[in-house]
Amino acid sequence: MLIIGERINTVKKKIALAVERRDAETIQEEAINQVKAGIDVLDVNAGSSLNEAENMRWAVEIIQEVVNIPLCIDSANPEAIKAGFQVCRDKERAWANSITLQKKRIEDMLPLVKKYDCPLIALCIDDKGIPPTARERVEVAQRLIRVVGDFGISLDNLYIDCLIEPISVGEGKVQQTLATIKMMKNNFSQIKTVICLSGVSFGLPERRLINRTFLPLLIEAGVDAIFLDPLDEALMATLKAVNALLDKDESCLDYIRAYREGKLKV
Repeated sequence: MLIIGERINTVKKKIALAVERRDAETIQEEAINQVKAGIDVLDVNAGSSLNEAENMRWAVEIIQEVVNIPLCIDSANPEAIKAGFQVCRDKERAWANSITLQKKRIEDMLPLVKKYDCPLIALCIDDKGIPPTARERVEVAQRLIRVVGDFGISLDNLYIDCLIEPISVGEGKVQQTLATIKMMKNNFSQIKTVICLSGVSFGLPERRLINRTFLPLLIEAGVDAIFLDPLDEALMATLKAVNALLDKDESCLDYIRAYREGKLKV
């Protein structure tokens, strides 16, 4: 399972201010700390800022000065994603995040993904929004898979975001997400799944507790990649323990290594 560090996002006031002021040190420190925490991919999102494409280009450039890790160029705006890719040194390893079934996003993004043969995240969203049930989300995913495949893009590069809505806004949110992941794994063995962990706890106190509790359920369901905060030490310790319990850590070697390095803090 891949871990995508989510902390460089202008929805956070600290990051938005750093981008606005061109405070490279703050952004670079965030990147370095997340890589040290053990992530596989680093998300970069400048979506809540003005001049998004320009800000994305700047962020990617200064992040690459201090870390060498695949970047997830994250925006609902295809022009911002294109701007990030323009300055990305390793375009084949960079992730394009994301498309939906909206025609413009598909038309703007798929040529870029095909050109660089890079990973692509597709959200289970159509023109009606987020489908309420797992069955409907899988139907949207099936249409996304068909569009991506017909464009000549390898489905090995496709990650379907099965979506999680905050549990504070209604019942059944977690159950639908877990069911979607399992149905995706059963019906489309070639396709990988991804989830943004922190979405589940929006609007609630002690959000980290909710996130840590949700994590084992996602791993047991078979999710392939997770956006999370790798600087939450208890969350990362939970990740090590769950992988050991579910036989995803051979001979518990990763868990033991984390213990010896003092990383199993709860």
